[in-house]
Amino acid sequence: MNRPDPNLRMSNADREAIIARLHAATEEGRLDLHEFAERSGKAYEARTFAEVEHLLADLPEAAGALAVPTPSPLAPSAPAEMRIAPKASSVERKGDWVVPARLVVDAKASSVKLDCRHAVIRSGAVDIDVNLIASSLEVVLPRGAYAADDNTDVVASSVSNHAPYKGGSGIRFTFSGKAKASSVTFRHERRFLWWRW
Repeated sequence: MNRPDPNLRMSNADREAIIARLHAATEEGRLDLHEFAERSGKAYEARTFAEVEHLLADLPEAAGALAVPTPSPLAPSAPAEMRIAPKASSVERKGDWVVPARLVVDAKASSVKLDCRHAVIRSGAVDIDVNLIASSLEVVLPRGAYAADDNTDVVASSVSNHAPYKGGSGIRFTFSGKAKASSVTFRHERRFLWWRW
């Protein structure tokens, strides 16, 4: 791999590549969460490549970040299905939670947010079956993933897919079902300076 000139200033894309390598190393067990947070903070503050070399010095070379980590033989398998059924509540899944191949969201007067950016996804596709009444569902997809509407019946509702298929072989999220007086949003990570949400 060609190493950039240490005196060159880094771009935002360069910083994201460093963070992706640190994230992959954390998922492999090479870094703990405290080390990941500390090194990520330094990567976001770095101005030149010289300032980040030591952050990767003790890690192996990587061809790229792991979009879908390969499960070890001893790792617990993901459940076949997960059901989320809040009533007049707010539910959020985030961090390194395990995403099954099928999610059922049955919400009434509730807010559901599924943040899959750092989730463990062991299948190439995730099916989301919705039954929403006066509720909102927001799904934040991991990098490279896309969403497709299979068959959603909407009444006085909105469905916003900000992550349509644009080529590539990322994880496919499909959604179908019913939404009444509700909103459904699929999107990728939002960024402003060093904030990510």
